[in-house]
Amino acid sequence: MHISVDFLNPFVLIYLIGTFVSFIIKQSLEFIDYLARKKNCGHIPDELKTIAAAQTAFVTEKLEKICQYENAKYFNMIPSSALNLVLNIVLVLFGFYPCCFNRISNLVGFPSNVGNSFVCFGLFVIIASIPHAILGLPLELYREFHTEKKFGFSKMTVKLWISDKIKGIAISLVIGALLIFVSSVFFIKFPDTWWLILAAIMIVFTFIMQIIYPKFIAPLFNKFEPLPEGEVKDKITAILKKTGFKNGGLFVMDASKRSGHSNAYFSGFGKIKRIVLYDTLIKSLTPDELASVLGHELGHCKLHHITKKICIMIPLEFIVTFALYKLAQFPALYSGFGFTGISVENVSAVQFIGLFLATAIYGSVSEILSPFVNFFSRRDEYAADAYAKKVCGTGDNLISGLIKLNSENLSELLPSKLYAIWNYSHPTLAERVGKLK
Repeated sequence: MHISVDFLNPFVLIYLIGTFVSFIIKQSLEFIDYLARKKNCGHIPDELKTIAAAQTAFVTEKLEKICQYENAKYFNMIPSSALNLVLNIVLVLFGFYPCCFNRISNLVGFPSNVGNSFVCFGLFVIIASIPHAILGLPLELYREFHTEKKFGFSKMTVKLWISDKIKGIAISLVIGALLIFVSSVFFIKFPDTWWLILAAIMIVFTFIMQIIYPKFIAPLFNKFEPLPEGEVKDKITAILKKTGFKNGGLFVMDASKRSGHSNAYFSGFGKIKRIVLYDTLIKSLTPDELASVLGHELGHCKLHHITKKICIMIPLEFIVTFALYKLAQFPALYSGFGFTGISVENVSAVQFIGLFLATAIYGSVSEILSPFVNFFSRRDEYAADAYAKKVCGTGDNLISGLIKLNSENLSELLPSKLYAIWNYSHPTLAERVGKLK
């Protein structure tokens, strides 16, 4: 069957133009940052020059290594972004998606009931993801086993990598199958109101995953041991008591078996919220520095940053799902991308295709939202830093901890301001230190 894509269709035009513009914006910003790196490599920001920890952490060799690491990631990104651009355009221009749908619907029947809708939807999602998976595999392997190993971060073995992949695919298939089945039921049974029900279920699902993930999924990949008795636990317990923070336990994760990068995070919510520290983080920071880093994370909770995000997320979920639903009602959306035989009368049976296409269109233009999202994220980070300084009585330990983390993770010190505004969800090290002094 001949697939005809309408290049003058407004939906197709938005997708193609958005894809190209997003690519150009990203590449331009990366190049600007690359030029800034060439100019600033070997320099310490003024905010750090008088700090002893910075003078120790950012010796000449370290500064050069930071630039080399950032450049390596940049040169890896160029072919990755270019190939993804070409692939996205080719898949649309040559009618890959309608071809997949036609073959699947011919095999199992046009989606008309829950059963064949579920099979069609599931097979379509799996097959549609294969080209990107094939393209991304060698790039991922190169990044993991060349770039990350070259700079001393990756501890991954081939066996462990394969094991992680198998587990990840299995989990994705189980969760994906469940969500696709539920969606198929609503698409068929409630063609006009599925968006309302599905949005509510997705919100509930998000909260359920906050319970399931730390107890059942995360342990499939890493070991989580209770934080042992000692000075670190005493310092952390003291700050938890001081802030009145209820938690479901303090745990150490064996992150070092995969990577040398350091981090800490909360999982779950309410009284079951777990505090997880990477073993690499414990090795890198002093107990006082760890307590300050944790104080920062507690700041996000105590200042209700998470609650505010939830309050925004819930109505936004309904708004976005409704918008996707409305887009999925336009037969022109389908015909523009080469899907034939879809009309106002039968569009309700294939709304999962419309949902897929509408999501792709949104993804092509979402790049322009990055500065706005990151602005509010950076504002919250400043507030959490200030909270940590307040509860710890000083910002010095947080400053020295941030310096060590920046140095050990080889994070860029002087990125382009425009690049940081567009891409950084956190303020730069210099900006955070400047506020904490």
